[in-house]
Amino acid sequence: MAADTAALSEGILAALARRRATGAVVRASEAAAAAVARAGEWGVARSLLVDDPVLDELAIGPGLALGADGHELLVWPDGRGRGWRELLGLEGPERTMGVTVPRLGVAERGTLVLETGPGHGRSIDVVSTYHLAILPASRLRATLAEALVETYARDGRAPSAVSLVSAPSRTSDIEKISTLGAHGAKGLHVLVVADR
Repeated sequence: MAADTAALSEGILAALARRRATGAVVRASEAAAAAVARAGEWGVARSLLVDDPVLDELAIGPGLALGADGHELLVWPDGRGRGWRELLGLEGPERTMGVTVPRLGVAERGTLVLETGPGHGRSIDVVSTYHLAILPASRLRATLAEALVETYARDGRAPSAVSLVSAPSRTSDIEKISTLGAHGAKGLHVLVVADR
C-alpha cells in the first residue's frame, strides 16, 4: 500500500472512531472473512446487498461468503421481487445488515459518499439495523471538498441522490439522551480494502 493510501486509511479509521463507528484495513483476500465475521458479531439474520462487482471480486456476494453462514441475502434490485417490505427491512428479521460499496471515502471526516444508481438503492444503509461498507482504498480522498468535486464533476449525469454517512445514526432530541439508530443504522463498520 502506498504511503498516501496508508495515511488516508489511518485517517478514515481515526475519524470513524471519533464518531462511534468502527473500521479495519484488510487485504482483498481477507475481505470476505471479515464481512462474515462482522455479520456474526452483529448477529444479523438478513443482509441487504448492493449489486456491485466489487462484492463479487472480493468473494463477498451471494453464493460466496455471505449467506454461506445461513443468514438470508437480498440483493438490490433483484430482491424487490420478494417484496418491497422485506427488502426495506419492514418485515422479517429485525437484525439486518446493509452492505454498501461507497463511491468514495473521506479520510478527514470518516465520511462515506454513497451514490444512488441502478445497483445501489438509496435506502439500503438507512433501513438496516447495521451498515457494513466495503471501501476499496483507491476510493479514499483526503477532504470532503475533493470528494464532492469528483462526485459532481464527472461527465454525464450526476447521481439522482448522494448520501453522506459519517457515523451510526443518532439523536439527542428526547430529554437530551443520545440514542443510536434513530434515523438509520445503529452500527457502522467500514472495511477499507487494500488495493491488490
